[in-house]
Amino acid sequence: MSIGHSPTGEPLLTVQPRPKPFFLRRRFLRSFTPSTFAAVVGLVVLLVSGNFLLPFERVQTLEGKMGSKADFFDDEGVQRLLLKHHIRVHVTRTGSRDVATNDVDAYDFVFPSGQPTALLIFNERNRTGKYVTVHRPFVSPIVLATYREYAETLREAGAASVQSDGGDASYYNLDLPLFLELVESGRSWNDLGITGHGTTNGNKVLAQTSNVCTSNGAATYLGLVSYVKRPGVPADEADATALAQRIKPLLRGQGLPAAAPADLYFVPEGKETAPVIVIYEHQYLAHQIQHRNQHGRLDAERVLLYPQTALQTQPEFLGLNADGDRLGRLVATDPGLRRRALELGFRVLDNTGVTGSEVLNQFLREREVPVPSTEASDTRASLPDVQLLERMITVIGDCPAQLGNGPVK
Repeated sequence: MSIGHSPTGEPLLTVQPRPKPFFLRRRFLRSFTPSTFAAVVGLVVLLVSGNFLLPFERVQTLEGKMGSKADFFDDEGVQRLLLKHHIRVHVTRTGSRDVATNDVDAYDFVFPSGQPTALLIFNERNRTGKYVTVHRPFVSPIVLATYREYAETLREAGAASVQSDGGDASYYNLDLPLFLELVESGRSWNDLGITGHGTTNGNKVLAQTSNVCTSNGAATYLGLVSYVKRPGVPADEADATALAQRIKPLLRGQGLPAAAPADLYFVPEGKETAPVIVIYEHQYLAHQIQHRNQHGRLDAERVLLYPQTALQTQPEFLGLNADGDRLGRLVATDPGLRRRALELGFRVLDNTGVTGSEVLNQFLREREVPVPSTEASDTRASLPDVQLLERMITVIGDCPAQLGNGPVK
């Protein structure tokens, strides 16, 4: 209120309007309204997604150790799904066999890429009376990844053929016995005529693997090679040693790599340094799915070779305590996690442990990714007994042996 004077000299009283509260003033509304709106939208999203209470609930961090199956737990989609169950996973990456040859007591679970490695751990845990449970959520076959020029060169040499249902020739069948004959011959890619496809490579024909001392993928390829060179499995340790010495040059022709070959395959320089690489199928399929999503087309440069001598790899999730067991059951049964495994290229298993290839095939068709055929395998290889396989691994890789029933520390 203020006091003035009229022309007649009479005092006038003027009543000023009451000031607006600070939260209704224009300057405050201009700066505060957008952030308020964003907070409300975020609250609605949390409510709809079922994650509203996550910030207030305890999230448990589980420790796991594994090789290539770390791709699953490193995925952001998988991490979000696990957070809904109040679980966060911290992964220590190492080769699957390296998991078995070192102490795992500090971990809640391990996830070897194949049964031989899992069996080593399972037997050791049983022998010492320690907790262990087994879950089999999905599989991923061993394949040979290469580039179109090299696949076509192998086709012209009679060692590969285009799959009839491979669409745009993303997949080839590999005559592994003939391929290994080319490896044994010592011929180079130039000798086979790779120059006719616009490139040159004077290196010898060879399939690169991870270090056989640490990797289940390398051990599986070892089993394939040994079966092709002499069908059947070794009879005893002396037989296993002799067979390992015979096939050692086929796996050690360019030494043992320090890094996983799959890391080279998806970078440009890999074509010259490691043109044929042993990987898991899911690694290639996940790459193609992502490439289609990002670029609207397939990566036409990279292709797969499926050995006609087949050997199924069976990843096994081993829970080492009750928390690890709970996680294993979630990975095997939770619909969201199973769906995400498909999106990462894995062949999920049904409740009976049967490979769900048709589920993956349908998923690939929906995303316009060619469906590979695994039915062309006319020979099913068998791995040696786990102890004899260990003997072959140590001979070929010059790596620490397994002693008795327990792993060397």
